[in-house]
Amino acid sequence: MSALDAADLVDGLYRRAILSPGEIDDAALAEWMEEALEAVGHDRVQGRALRAAVRVARKLSTYYSVPRATLPDWRNGVDEVLGARGWEPQLDLVRHEFAAAPGPDLFEAVKERHRAVHFTEWMEGIAFETWKASRNR
Repeated sequence: MSALDAADLVDGLYRRAILSPGEIDDAALAEWMEEALEAVGHDRVQGRALRAAVRVARKLSTYYSVPRATLPDWRNGVDEVLGARGWEPQLDLVRHEFAAAPGPDLFEAVKERHRAVHFTEWMEGIAFETWKASRNR
């Protein structure tokens, strides 16, 4: 598994924390953390990002444990509670793996996650091949 898989796991955790906050308890988070750590191979930096995601999920589940108006999309719930800060763990996951082993999928994931956290484009209009060629000069 990869950081992309781990970022997807974080998205799933957040979704569950917002849509089914009663399912988020210490046991569920411990089980999730074990699965997520396996996805990133117990990497220390990645583990820090996953622990941050658990803290975010706790905040989300606490907030949404009180009935709220229906959201158009669960992602709006992250934005409502934490704003861009809520998306930092996923960016950290993909950025760390991209630094170690750059690839086109990770490049696109960093671009997408960077935009969600910083509200600006990263490498706008640049393809992975162009980026890679510029680094090999």
